[in-house]
Amino acid sequence: MSSVDVVVPCYNYAHYLKFCVDSVLSQRDVSVRVLIIDDKSKDGTPDVCRELADRDPRVTFRRHEVNQGLIGTANEGLIGWAAADYTVLLSADDALTPGSLARAVAVMNAHPEVGMTYGMSLIINEGDVHMEVVDAAKPTYQILSGPQFIRRSCEAGNPVPSPAAVVRTSVQHELGGYSPKMRHTSDMEMWMRIATRYSIGAIRETQALYRVHSSNMHLTYQQPVLGDRNERMETCLHVFENWRGAEVPGFATWMSQMRRSFGLEAYYLGGRAFERGDEEAYRACLAFAEKYDPALTYSAVWWKLRARRLLGPGLSFQLRKAVSRLRGGPEVQSGPDWTEANLAWGQSGQEFGWWPGYGQN
Repeated sequence: MSSVDVVVPCYNYAHYLKFCVDSVLSQRDVSVRVLIIDDKSKDGTPDVCRELADRDPRVTFRRHEVNQGLIGTANEGLIGWAAADYTVLLSADDALTPGSLARAVAVMNAHPEVGMTYGMSLIINEGDVHMEVVDAAKPTYQILSGPQFIRRSCEAGNPVPSPAAVVRTSVQHELGGYSPKMRHTSDMEMWMRIATRYSIGAIRETQALYRVHSSNMHLTYQQPVLGDRNERMETCLHVFENWRGAEVPGFATWMSQMRRSFGLEAYYLGGRAFERGDEEAYRACLAFAEKYDPALTYSAVWWKLRARRLLGPGLSFQLRKAVSRLRGGPEVQSGPDWTEANLAWGQSGQEFGWWPGYGQN
């Protein structure tokens, strides 16, 4: 029977911790151990940890005397403690679905070239204590090449819901822990790092429950588009320069395409900021575009933005509105437009994660 070590960093999540740990201990067909690391919580986390450890010998509990942050805490467990065949990093507010570890292990046992396997995650909200998920005995899965996975990461951002990722422990130890330089994208950097050396398994089934609530990291670090694009670009650049990215076919081209796409988007957002009279945001957008794609300076889109600036905010907005109407487009609205950042996200029952369609890169 394959073994899985699960590291559960916890900071002030005592009210979620039992749900999380029980979801691990109830996994079928694998041998599991759980390490809960209390990063000096200020709530009742130590009491819950002691109760869980006393109840089941598979649970170990540590408490920090000084808060070390998520990355330091994660690396303590993944690099310093984990010794099983496979490893999972699971936030104390998330949970695994029934049979998820057995499904991931089956894929990786059958495909030794795979360094990591992930599946879909189902969003749950703050008060959700139960979510019915079918335990699929025979998962539908694909094996993705490393370059295929890296390309997707460049084009669309992190493809992997973090609680649904299972990593081969030998691979985790070979490549090291999470990078403190990637404060907001350390998970994306890790997955891409693995993909520079190994294939990636993708499971169609729901492998984890991802909790969205007022105090979790997703909401704390949520930023407008430019912040997201900057982090994605810096993450891809870090992997390219530090993890033999130049040896990955197509990686340099995908980064060039990212620069062009992000630059064009920055000019678009700069025009919207100008219409709102937000000079600071306007200049930030121009600086972003010039940083990542200087070749766009004096291009058609650059001159178009300059022309709109000469017209002034009011006339620029009216012109854009008229052009959209003539083209049969949607009614143009004033105000901020953060494109994908303002999409509704986080509703209980939504599933997310990248499942490549047939014939899709």
